Amino acid sequence: MLTLTLLLLLSCSVLVLKRRLRSAALLATLPMAIAASASPPITQWLLDRAQDTPRVTQHALHPRTVIVLLGAGIDHDAHGPRPGLAGYSRLMRAAQRYHECDRTREVCTVLASGGVTANGDVAEADVYARELMALGVPTEHIVRERTSANTWENARNSSAIIGYDSSRVVLVTSGLHLTRSLIYFRHFGVVAEGLPSDRLRATRGWLPSTFNLLLVEVILHERIGVLRYHLYNRMGWNDASIDPVSIAPATTTHASPH
Repeated sequence: MLTLTLLLLLSCSVLVLKRRLRSAALLATLPMAIAASASPPITQWLLDRAQDTPRVTQHALHPRTVIVLLGAGIDHDAHGPRPGLAGYSRLMRAAQRYHECDRTREVCTVLASGGVTANGDVAEADVYARELMALGVPTEHIVRERTSANTWENARNSSAIIGYDSSRVVLVTSGLHLTRSLIYFRHFGVVAEGLPSDRLRATRGWLPSTFNLLLVEVILHERIGVLRYHLYNRMGWNDASIDPVSIAPATTTHASPH
């Protein structure tokens, strides 16, 4: 979005040089709006709206719990593949939720979802499973979903693994990513309880910042994803939805590019 802002400002300059002042003034409203959205009060307002996900709390009727952990990419260093930066908070929250099972007397399983990334040869699920074990989650309580390439496939493939199981499902991902993820999982018959791994805040003050601009870009990306989902539903381009009451393993013929 920073690149777009700079291009818009450059275009305004060209229009001014050509004395097309009215067009320049109209075009200038776009970078001004982008800059305004990056001011801390407005960015924080957008964040609050984007991260206030309605909770679905499933109580004692389900003694078994599946904690679905969505991967956040893989980074590579001298020691090998590591979770992406956003992945660590997700790992910590999933492990914390797993260890709460002893107190609540739940039988918990962690389902790590994520396939092979474009720049690697190892699945996210395997990397995240390794970190979960380091956080005290037994390997026999970890299920790996190794084929997903995006959030839509996370939902479709994880739902197929959960299948007819009547367990409580807890979905762990970043706060900004949670709303779209819950919508996708519900499409495939899983009404999950959202458990955000973080809650982002804008920088303090009044002046716009590049960090806030990055947050606005993420918010916009997530919103576009939700709008695209509804558009694809109307056009019949999504996989067939599954009734949450009669969830069965998904049998699909194509994957929508979400």
